[in-house]
Amino acid sequence: MSVFLDCFKNNGYDYIRIVDGRRHRKADGKISNRRVTVKNLGLLKRYDDGQGDGLLGRLRERFREGTLEIGMPYEELPRRAEAAGPVIRKPAARLDARNIGYFVLEGLFGALGVAEVLRRAKSEGQVEYDLVGLSRLLVYGRVLDPRSKKGTYERRGRYLFDVTTSGDMQEIYRTLDVLDEESESIQRRMDARIAKSGIGRKTEVTYYDVTNYYFETMYGDEDVYETDADGKALLDEKGKPLVKEKKLRKKGVSKEKKSSPIVAMGLYMDENGIPISYNMYPGNTQDKTTFKDMIEKSVNRQGFGKVIVVADNGMNAQENMYLLVAKGNGYIISRSAKKSWTAEPEWEGTGPEGGKIRPLCEWASDGGGYACMHDDQGAVTFKSKSREYRRELSDKKGNRKTIVEKEVLFWSRAHYEREVMQHRKFIEYLESCREHPDKLKDRQRKSQDYIKVLQTDPKTGEVLRTRETVVLLEGKIAEYKATMGYYSIVTSEAGLTDREIINRYHGLSRIEDSFRVIKSDLEGRPIYVKLDGHIRAHFLVCFVALTMIRVVQHRVLAHLGRPKTGDGGWESGITAERLAEALGRFEANHIGDGYYQLSEISADLGLVLDSLGLKCDLVLPGLSQIRALKNSFASLKL
Repeated sequence: MSVFLDCFKNNGYDYIRIVDGRRHRKADGKISNRRVTVKNLGLLKRYDDGQGDGLLGRLRERFREGTLEIGMPYEELPRRAEAAGPVIRKPAARLDARNIGYFVLEGLFGALGVAEVLRRAKSEGQVEYDLVGLSRLLVYGRVLDPRSKKGTYERRGRYLFDVTTSGDMQEIYRTLDVLDEESESIQRRMDARIAKSGIGRKTEVTYYDVTNYYFETMYGDEDVYETDADGKALLDEKGKPLVKEKKLRKKGVSKEKKSSPIVAMGLYMDENGIPISYNMYPGNTQDKTTFKDMIEKSVNRQGFGKVIVVADNGMNAQENMYLLVAKGNGYIISRSAKKSWTAEPEWEGTGPEGGKIRPLCEWASDGGGYACMHDDQGAVTFKSKSREYRRELSDKKGNRKTIVEKEVLFWSRAHYEREVMQHRKFIEYLESCREHPDKLKDRQRKSQDYIKVLQTDPKTGEVLRTRETVVLLEGKIAEYKATMGYYSIVTSEAGLTDREIINRYHGLSRIEDSFRVIKSDLEGRPIYVKLDGHIRAHFLVCFVALTMIRVVQHRVLAHLGRPKTGDGGWESGITAERLAEALGRFEANHIGDGYYQLSEISADLGLVLDSLGLKCDLVLPGLSQIRALKNSFASLKL
């Protein structure tokens, strides 16, 4: 035995270890030298004695003398050397690197119960292909390297251990069919696992919003109609064709100003910002219609106890509010200040005098009752006030319920300045239409409330059908300007303070961030699949991936001791982009003789592993050790 102190580099850093030099006979009979690691001592710089150059030589001398602290008795070295395995001294930089960051995603996939649901579906449906593996491939690829379904399948070899045993790409589309069928079961299982975990469900306040995603095609899909034996469309009592199946790809109002067909997604999440459920709708579906569907499918069936749902103005419909309060739940919903500015409210105040409440424009311009915030110069930067009134809600069946509703009106200088900038061009456009009426063709729809077009005789001014003259409705324009900076929120929870209502409404920005993650980080759009079932399955994959990201971000914030619902949001812990990069760059590089060099654990990856209670301290491990690491990650707890 020849035991000595060795120095080697790993990812640019000098490490020291105790090794045993041995002679080894190869299969061809030739003799080679091989070194066996007895004990890794860590970074060389940890042993810096402050005496400058020659540190390694001084450490080797101390080791020979038996005075170097090695964490074990020197008489133990022979036994350790006999039991140790060989290593390669200078591994190549990059020979065959494969991703092992997906070990974290595999642990989350199992902890959320997705694999369990799919194994049951595979058994009951007698599915012969690798359903679970292909589903994993789709989800891991969506987080680490978003591509088309074909591209994701072709990149399946990037992982150290096979994620799927599939050898036929068509099986990935069959997997989409099953994912579509099992979507609700997967969502329910994930919800149940999160609710029972250390994270739990925080559902006193929940959030709902809708966005849409576009397709790379100009053609939508026609609905399928009910027909008689002769193939003629069956009609309802109003003479309209009976729809058998509504298709998803439809032209509608795109959030991204796209003219191509879109599909709508309604996302429901808890106060921690972790998704609860989602639904997909045809692109021409109104937002308030999706809200009604979500209330009936999720809020009123989840068994969360009383829930206050926060949503934006698109969900503001009397029937939606009734459906919530009729089941003992509540709402915090914005109301368009512009649309309701001069409207005469039908509700009566709750004070001793009662009587109808004033229009929003009168109440807002009345300087009394505002709570204000000021800057250093004394100028108002924010102001708010509220009022309560009795309001009767009803549904389409005629059921009625009277509640006390509270309206909070606030004005923000930052919001005002942003609106002025956003609408400056529109006001200038209206002014220019006086001299150039042809411009009306560009924005006819939005402009019609602020202008009137007359046909006049240019000489007499008599109203005739001779030439177009544009007349600006100055009162309407002044009203439009007066609303800038104002925001109105209505709620069934009159007992909450104005600040509590505003803060809870602002939490809606976290669901908007979730949509951004799906669209950008997960590249949820443009959508390249076209069958409705495959479209729904595509977004199930995005939903599972998003939930995994949110779980990690929640755990990171908890680990750092930072608030999970604060203004900083997830950005104060780790972003989705940084998380994907940290996991994507964690690789195992095969360097020969069955040994692997692991990439350096970055600060972000270290933060993720620490927050999830996972450890990785391997140095040049063998395949069996990496497999053991994978198995340890698979036992991850939420």
